Amino acid sequence: MTKLELPIATDTITALDNLTFIIAPYYEPRLGQSVRVIAIIHISMKELYCIFHCFTNQKVSVRAEITFHRDNFGFPYGTAELICVEPSGCDYTYISFSSINSTNTNQNLLFIVRNHQPQPITSNFTICISTLYGNYNNVLQLVQSVEMYKILGASTVTIYNTSCSPDVDKVLRHYIDEGTLDVVQWPIDRYLQTSKKWKYTPGLTAEIGYFGQLTTLNDCLYRNMYKSKFILLNDIDEIILPVTDWDWPSMMENLQKQFPDISVFRFEAHVFFTSDSSNMNIWSHVPGFSILHHTLRKPINRQMHNPQKLIVNPRNVFQTSVHYITKFTGKSTDVSHDVAIIVHYKDRWRRDNTSKDFIHDDILQKYNMSLVSSVNTVIQKLFPLR
Repeated sequence: MTKLELPIATDTITALDNLTFIIAPYYEPRLGQSVRVIAIIHISMKELYCIFHCFTNQKVSVRAEITFHRDNFGFPYGTAELICVEPSGCDYTYISFSSINSTNTNQNLLFIVRNHQPQPITSNFTICISTLYGNYNNVLQLVQSVEMYKILGASTVTIYNTSCSPDVDKVLRHYIDEGTLDVVQWPIDRYLQTSKKWKYTPGLTAEIGYFGQLTTLNDCLYRNMYKSKFILLNDIDEIILPVTDWDWPSMMENLQKQFPDISVFRFEAHVFFTSDSSNMNIWSHVPGFSILHHTLRKPINRQMHNPQKLIVNPRNVFQTSVHYITKFTGKSTDVSHDVAIIVHYKDRWRRDNTSKDFIHDDILQKYNMSLVSSVNTVIQKLFPLR
């Protein structure tokens, strides 16, 4: 094995220079023997190299094929992938990077290539959530969402965290200790000017949209590709909720019987608002709002495009956007709203609306007893009433 002449990168984001930020390299056997590197790159970047550190102490420079994701939404920095073909006769564990064709890297860290020896699948359902930002403090919604994910069948939840409150951090640590949660620190604002907007508009000083959301989703996909049977791509204020089934295992079993060749299942988003007649929140001492009070559903306008979120077989997916998969093998399908929907929780409706403009829908109430009990256990442990 090669002697490690450089330290190993441990941060989630590593600056190669002010134009290129490396997230992580992943072994990519589906394209021949190659390495796929998830990165954030300035749109002007044209040339990058992967340096393979062979066990023989030889270093081999390989020019990367740079592929920008099409959905950078007009920002100067965007999610990109470097595809580097393995050099023949080079057994390796680590690579490094250079902006010139030289084995003398201008970046002083080694990166371990992940997924080189895939482990057996240990989870049925993993949820990828990006990103917590703005000192996120919706404690109650976070606890309720994670507990609902567990009731529905999630084994693991992966969350990318840019900034959160001390109370939310306490919740995250609880679920990490429990083994439910994988928190990936995502300090994107140390490196680039970020925006809460997903689309660039003239006058914005931001360099990347929505805290690098697209990069986190793709990194999460590859992190969990060989760990989880299915991956769900949604936000923390969204739940893919079965209508006819109780949980995701039974729902997916039925969907796979009906659609045996499908790699990508798309679910329609329905927005739910807080009801004026909602009951007293029994956890009112905890910051945030209760999803159990969101019983007013906004009617779907079939004349407009309605956002979707996804459940995918990750081993058939190469690249994802936020609402659809951009590169995959197999087929995809829209799942009927009679089978399942995305419940998207919003705190308030527009001022020109009234409760009469919405449909009363208590779809979540069938989980009420299980959810209240499990949430209460967590809240009493972390935020006991004094």
